[in-house]
Amino acid sequence: MPKIAAPSAFDVAYWFLQYADKKQFFIEDEKLHHLLFLAQIIYMQRHGNEILFPSMFIATEKGFLEPNLLKVFAHGHPYMPNIKIDDKTASFLEQIWNKYANQSLLDLRSTITQSQAFQSCYDKKNLMAVDMQQIAELFTPANEKTYSNRVRMSQHGPVMVSQWQPRKVNKKD
Repeated sequence: MPKIAAPSAFDVAYWFLQYADKKQFFIEDEKLHHLLFLAQIIYMQRHGNEILFPSMFIATEKGFLEPNLLKVFAHGHPYMPNIKIDDKTASFLEQIWNKYANQSLLDLRSTITQSQAFQSCYDKKNLMAVDMQQIAELFTPANEKTYSNRVRMSQHGPVMVSQWQPRKVNKKD
């Protein structure tokens, strides 16, 4: 049996929500699922046979979602007392937060859905639970779609932006 760092997906989800509140940061439910997925996968990659929390993920058009959390959070976040997670796990979750929380929802979704791991298990016609060991082997940070500070997303896709430069005026006028 693999070791487990946190008792449930709810504990990790509420840790992220409490951390977001502390940072005065609003976190969308879909983004929460992306953070949970990335935390689980990266934890598995770093710790071999250990898992961050017991869970099941399904592949949807939006990426990997945890169906139990999806159902419970469908009508808002229920009350849960402050979550206590050991320092080692909390430190790991802070690393995940610092790396991914400031990315836009679309960038996170793209990082996940463009990965080989997602492409190998997504089926438009069927909802299927995914094999997390297989996903952990296929999903690598190299699959992340990153943009430089000069590239932004518009409704039509990525666009280059540059700093505004005032137009030079001829001194003759």
